[in-house]
Amino acid sequence: MTWTAGDTITEAKKDVEVANDRAVDAMAQGIELVERAAPSTPGSNKVHLYSKDKSGVATLFAIDDIGTDYEISEGRPSFVFTVIGTLGTGTSVAPILVAQRALTIVKAYANVKTAPTDAALIVDINKNGSTIWSTQGNRVQVAGAATSGTQTSFNTTTLVEGDLLTLDIDQVGSSVAGADLTVMLRCK
Repeated sequence: MTWTAGDTITEAKKDVEVANDRAVDAMAQGIELVERAAPSTPGSNKVHLYSKDKSGVATLFAIDDIGTDYEISEGRPSFVFTVIGTLGTGTSVAPILVAQRALTIVKAYANVKTAPTDAALIVDINKNGSTIWSTQGNRVQVAGAATSGTQTSFNTTTLVEGDLLTLDIDQVGSSVAGADLTVMLRCK
């Protein structure tokens, strides 16, 4: 219910206000959504939240004003490694990260503030000490003179709770090594 300037307090408006208050009181345990098919696309600058079945489990989804559905109940977990300063080759060059649940690796991103020159920066990510890219040519790279690179081809894509992830720098630029590296591993 919306009150606007000049509204007259009426019994009907007060009844709606009381009903709204009861609805809020009923949500003390949270908001309950009943499973349904995807709703229609909402109006401009609006989002609809809804619950629908996903393999026998009620799952939370949203649909935006251009009709795109998003599963939001599990989020989009990522692992982020950072190495500050001028880069050099080495193993386990950033803190170890731990998988908090079963996940699937979908994309790797590498970004630097200072671009490598005359050779690409190549990094490797290891799961429990073994590379996720046994095809070494698939490791994520930042080309010489560039500041970013991505990769979607992996030999290992599954993670389970407790898996340990480490970052190696296998190659740096030959004239300028590159500096201030961030590597993100996006999962679903």
